[in-house]
Formats: sequence, structure tokens, C-alpha cells
Amino acid sequence: MIRDALLVKLSFWLIVIGAFALLTPQPAWPEWLARMILSTGVALGITTVIVKFRESRKKR
Repeated sequence: MIRDALLVKLSFWLIVIGAFALLTPQPAWPEWLARMILSTGVALGITTVIVKFRESRKKR
């Protein structure tokens, strides 16, 4: 339960940081790094939701 909350927070902040890095006019990071951070956050969020869903179905 705590692990899931931590993963959701981590994926949220990865998405926020990646989106902010892509939207700034003169980013300090290269574009490929910002895209990688953004896609990692999205993938982590989707994976967390899928694992949580499978665990809840297994309990039934």
C-alpha cells in the first residue's frame, strides 16, 4: 500500500518535470532527456495501476 502510493507520487513528479522541461522556451536539458523522463513517468504510472488492479482481482 505504501509502495503503491510512493510509485504514484514518483510517476506524477516525473510527468510534471518531464512536461515542464519540454514546455520551457530554453530548457537546461536536452529534448531527448525530457522525453525520456516524461515517458518513464507515464510507463511507471500505467504499470502501477495495472499491478494494483491485478492484485485486487487476485484477492477476490
